[in-house]
Amino acid sequence: MLRTVNGSTYRILALDVDGTLLDRAGTLRPSTIAAVAKAARAGIRPVLCTGRRYRRARPIAEQLGLDAPLVCNSGALVKDPGNHRTLWRADFEPDLLAELLDLFHVHDEWPLSFTDRPPEGLDFLVTRDPTGRPLYDDYLTQNRGHGEVNPDWSERIDGGGHYHICTIGARTDMLIFKNIIMARLSGRVRTFVQKSPRYAGTMCEVLHHEASKWSALLHLAELWDVSPAEICAIGDDANDVPMLQGAGLGVAMGHAPADVLAAADHITGDHDNDGVAMVIDELLR
Repeated sequence: MLRTVNGSTYRILALDVDGTLLDRAGTLRPSTIAAVAKAARAGIRPVLCTGRRYRRARPIAEQLGLDAPLVCNSGALVKDPGNHRTLWRADFEPDLLAELLDLFHVHDEWPLSFTDRPPEGLDFLVTRDPTGRPLYDDYLTQNRGHGEVNPDWSERIDGGGHYHICTIGARTDMLIFKNIIMARLSGRVRTFVQKSPRYAGTMCEVLHHEASKWSALLHLAELWDVSPAEICAIGDDANDVPMLQGAGLGVAMGHAPADVLAAADHITGDHDNDGVAMVIDELLR
């Protein structure tokens, strides 16, 4: 069993991907792979909890040799990689989605809505491609062939299935737009402004207020009869804060911003210096 020095036992190891499992170059280091495998052999269940969509989360799970459900889209979606079944999803209600999309329209932001389709299907909806906005179009270019261009999708929202919407631009603009969203929809949505090293732009992401990595983890914990106190969570960004605060042991990576460090019980090394492996080695002493 996994134990800390104070005798606590952990049965789930919740792991962020970008900035936690992956180093600055976006590489999954052999030492990290070995550490996660070591934790699994000791009786812990590693679970990836990522802002990535399902298509991009699965290869990391495969590299790690994991078959546990994947918490994707910052916690708005949980998928079983064995059969691609959706285990949980936090859809926007139609009226909330309409208000949200109205804000996008009024403030001249292009919405991108992630979809929940089979792996061979398309991953997101956009109203046009290209948009003429370089930072947004960088994302579309790097994901060419994964998105559906449908000029009318945002006008046909009664069918449901919208659970994670974002726009992409300069960080300052995204922070301003986040504040606009929260001024109107506070308590009804959850927002994050964060940047992946993969893309030139910064994302302003919007989820249902019930969606978070922690909410998704609790669904899995209930299924596996694991208490929150038996979860160790490791992360480095804003969308990791709820699980760092809720888990029995919340660990921030050493390079995380100040608000993430403040939310954690423990701070480990950064993503270029085996921070995840350091935590696992401590737990397995």
